[in-house]
Amino acid sequence: MTKLATIATIVFTATNASAFSTSRPGGNNVISKQTTVSSSTSLNLFGSKPKDPNAPEGQGGGPGMMDQLAMFKKAQELAQKKNDLDKELANEKITGTAADGNIEVEISYIPPQLPVNPSPGFEASDVNISEEYLASVSAEDLSTALVEAIRDGEKTATEKVTEKYKSLEEDMQRIMGSAAAATPKPQ
Repeated sequence: MTKLATIATIVFTATNASAFSTSRPGGNNVISKQTTVSSSTSLNLFGSKPKDPNAPEGQGGGPGMMDQLAMFKKAQELAQKKNDLDKELANEKITGTAADGNIEVEISYIPPQLPVNPSPGFEASDVNISEEYLASVSAEDLSTALVEAIRDGEKTATEKVTEKYKSLEEDMQRIMGSAAAATPKPQ
């Protein structure tokens, strides 16, 4: 009985497996109906969809593959510009002062270490105290003046970072503005 079941299975499989066999002359070939499935992204890989001339401004086709590649290239350029700005800021001498200039603290900019530490930092890298001031000041006043000098340096550093990053922000807004205009608005 097992041989009969095996033979029946093989015969049944061989006669119904027309999808995996070539057409044979004189054979019973079954012609199946084929349906075409298309998606909204087909044929739009290298440019945007054909725009509907009757569509309102900013609608009627999203960015195609070439538009996305251009946006990716702009994002890479922005990342490079940010890295250049970070290097420039890290090499810049930023000074904070206190006690009428008797204490100077040099502040170093520390670029963000993505993704571990996404925020930039500041570090006091050098402290200069006037000898006359040091001889005449109490420890408590010296401590207070040092904190003031460090805070002044960090404030100056923050202002310089903000100033340098303005151009980067403008570039990003320009790119985001063009990207927002290129993408269709939800209805």
